Amino acid sequence: MQTHVAAVTLAVKDLDAIKEFYIEKFGWQIIAENEKIVMLKLDNLVLTLCDEPLFKEYTNIHNNNRSKAVYFTINLASKANVDEQIAKLRGVGVQILKQPSETFWGGYAGFVADPEGNCWEICFNPYAGN
Repeated sequence: MQTHVAAVTLAVKDLDAIKEFYIEKFGWQIIAENEKIVMLKLDNLVLTLCDEPLFKEYTNIHNNNRSKAVYFTINLASKANVDEQIAKLRGVGVQILKQPSETFWGGYAGFVADPEGNCWEICFNPYAGN
């Protein structure tokens, strides 16, 4: 099996608001969309925003209280880049969940959230070969 993750899909309640958030706050570009989904191009990944009812129908995944908490990571080249990106996101009104700090595993990271609470780690990982 290949180890490259090609896409991540988020079930969202308000597709228009979440689409606007990622375009305006993160500056990501739409590569495809219709009334039920929006696909955003990241460097080596597609982030798909999917209307929650369609997500449930398509995947047969329903919130059954057994879901695991999850966050997504954006690796940057340095601690300074993490600080700069968090400051930029704060400046455009993004919710900062955790200020950047040294991590227990030797990295440096802060956390932000989109309007529906999907969490992103903004990170310098010295082991990732940025």
